[in-house]
Amino acid sequence: MRIAHQLPTELVVKDSSFWLTYLNAGVALLLLVAGISKTEPRVYLGAALFLLFAAITARGTTFTFDGMQRVVRWNGFKLFKKDSGTIPFDDIEDVTVEASSSGNSGTTYRLSLLTKQGAVPMAYAYSGSSDSYGAMRREILTFLKPGLQHAAPPAETNGMPSDLASSIRSLLAQGRKIDAITLLRSREHIGLTEAVKRIDALAAAMHDANTVAHT
Repeated sequence: MRIAHQLPTELVVKDSSFWLTYLNAGVALLLLVAGISKTEPRVYLGAALFLLFAAITARGTTFTFDGMQRVVRWNGFKLFKKDSGTIPFDDIEDVTVEASSSGNSGTTYRLSLLTKQGAVPMAYAYSGSSDSYGAMRREILTFLKPGLQHAAPPAETNGMPSDLASSIRSLLAQGRKIDAITLLRSREHIGLTEAVKRIDALAAAMHDANTVAHT
C-alpha cells in the first residue's frame, strides 16, 4: 500500500499485487514456449497453474480522499469480484492498523477505515510493517482532520498509545482477538501472557461501555 497522489485537496491511496500477476504470467508464458518447442504436455499443466496464480493475485484497491466534497470514493477488484463505495468524511471515526499472523512470514498489516457502520479495509491482502502503516495512518488522519499534526501527542488508553488502542478495538469488534494480540505483541514487544492480559482488559472495558450505552 502506498500514497500514490497527494495534493492539498486530494489524497489517493493505492494497493495492488500486480507485480505477482506479471511474474506468474511471465513464467506461464515461458512454460508455454518451452512446451511448444519440446512438445511436453506436462509443461502445459505447469503453465496453466501459473496462469491461475496470476489471476488470483490480480487484485487491488484505490481510495480517493476528496477534500473539496469531503468524501472518500473507493473501488477494489479481485478474481470474480468488484467493490466500490463512497464514505463521507464525517462518518469516519478513525483509521486503524490491522494485523494478521502469517505463520513463518511473521506479522503483516493493512489499514482500515473505522466508520459508524463498521470497518472498511483499504486492502484485500496484508503486507508491510507496522511502522510504515503507522506513518501512512497519520498522513491520512491529517488530511481528514486538518491541524491534527499540531495537536498534543496521543494519550494512553489501557497502558497503550491511543492509536494502537483504536486499532485493537477495531479488531476486537470484528471478533479477531488473536490478530489483536498479534498486533499488540508486535508493537509493544511483550510476551504472550502479558498481551493476552491487556487485550482481555480492553475487551472487558469495551463490553462494560457497550452495556452502559444500552441501559
